[in-house]
This record gives sequence, structure tokens and C-alpha cells, in this order.
Amino acid sequence: MRIRRNIGWILIIVLLALFLFWQNNSIVITEIEYANSNIPAGFEGFTIVQVSDLHNKDFNGRLDKLIKVQNPDVIIVTGDLIDRRKMNLTSAIDFMKRMTLTAPVYFVSGNHEELSGEYEHLKLELTGINVKVMDNDYVKLIKDQNSVGLMGMRDPASIENEDTYLRADSNEYAVDILNELNEKKTTDFNILMSHRPELFDVYADSGIDLVFSGHAHGGQFRLPFVGGLIAPNQGLFPEYSQGLYLKQNTSMIVSRGLGNSIVPFRVFNRPEIVVVTLRNQLKLN
Repeated sequence: MRIRRNIGWILIIVLLALFLFWQNNSIVITEIEYANSNIPAGFEGFTIVQVSDLHNKDFNGRLDKLIKVQNPDVIIVTGDLIDRRKMNLTSAIDFMKRMTLTAPVYFVSGNHEELSGEYEHLKLELTGINVKVMDNDYVKLIKDQNSVGLMGMRDPASIENEDTYLRADSNEYAVDILNELNEKKTTDFNILMSHRPELFDVYADSGIDLVFSGHAHGGQFRLPFVGGLIAPNQGLFPEYSQGLYLKQNTSMIVSRGLGNSIVPFRVFNRPEIVVVTLRNQLKLN
């Protein structure tokens, strides 16, 4: 009887280990069709692949293949490419270099880059491999003589010596940066890359059309009928943890991300690549 009980516990442990391995290593591709009448005709069908919160995780080439098969027009990386607690700059740079062979790559910082002590070096390396660092910058994406604006907001941790947790100055920082970026824009449709989803009110007030964000890790553990359990800067049961949100005339897409940081595993929250197709009008079936 005792032997059977032990075998039962061993089986439970093995199944749990397999489940956690699958949850943390089986990548989901989330496809979103985003329609807006301000999107110019030349960008109909334009494909954006979002990578977020990799945290130096190595998928042994599977991530590269999944991104390449999407045939993206651009790849955007919305922060935390590295993890400051287990930092591997060489691995991060090698990954980004491979991405540039698939499509133009745009990067904006997350809190882990800003707090790593190595961000200036990382930026130099990324620039050297033709990755466009979008910290507090604006560029025009051009296709078929049409253009859309792409903005990037440097992570608010850049103004702190430690993690920022719902401090008022993060909002003030975001307002100031977006005011500066809005003065630069010359396009009717504009996209913002920003690591922090908890600043959605600021993004909506600024009139940005579409925001790509991350940081929340999907809530780390997702509960049926409840959603994400906890997220940095949002606390328990975060409001913005995954998927598409709408406020005023602004849409925000929050990626669950790909890696982990302090908490080493995910539950009901597999790593995610987001693939967004732009439409200048919604196609009705």
C-alpha cells in the first residue's frame, strides 16, 4: 500500500513538472486584425510581430522560426529583452541580429534594461546591428508612398535609481514625453511602443491610435474566469494583463511576453508572440 502511494506521488510530481515545462516553453501565436479608417491604403495587410519580455530566455531556435514564418513587415520589441538578475547581453544581441535578417527591427526599453547598468552598452550594440532604438523617438514607416508614425517611449525606470511602482512621476514623465512626440508627428495614424500598460490613461489622453505594451507577463498565473493574478506596477488582479483594450479612441495591445524574471514559471499563461495585421477597414465575413 505504501509503495502504491509513493508511486502515485511520483506520478503526480512528474505530470506537474511536464505541465509546467509545457506552460513555460510552448509558444502561442496570438493573431489580431486591427482596423482603423486612418490607416492608409498602402498599409492594408501590413503585418507587425511583437516580441516582449524575453528576459534572456532561449527557445533554442524555435522562436526565430515562428517569427520568420509570420513574414512580418516589421518586428517590434517592447522591452525587457534582457533580465538584469541573470543578464546575458551576448545572447540578447545575437537574437536581435537574427531578427534583422527577417524584417526591420524596432526596440524600446523596459525596466530591466534601464536598471541593468549596461543599457548604454546594449544600445550601442543594437544600433550597430541595424536595430532602431526608439526611446523617446518618432519615425515614419513608409510603404507604397504611404506612411504611418511609429513612436517609442523610454521606460520610466530611466528617471529612477530603482523600480518605479505606481509613482506619480511615472505619469508625469509619460505625459511630457508623449507631448514631445506628438509635436513631431506628421502622420494621420500613429503607433506607440511603450513597455508599461498601466499608463493606458496617459496614452488615451494623448490621442495615440495604437499602443503596443508588455511588462505584465500576462499576470504570471492566470485563473479561469478571473484572468491574471499579479503584475508589476498593477498589483493583484491587474486591469491590463493581455490582449486588446480600448479607451477613448486609443487601442492598446498587451503581450503576455515570453520569459520570466523573479517568478520562474507561468501557469495557464503560455509565452506569446503577438501578430497584428493592419486593416483600413474591418473585413466582414
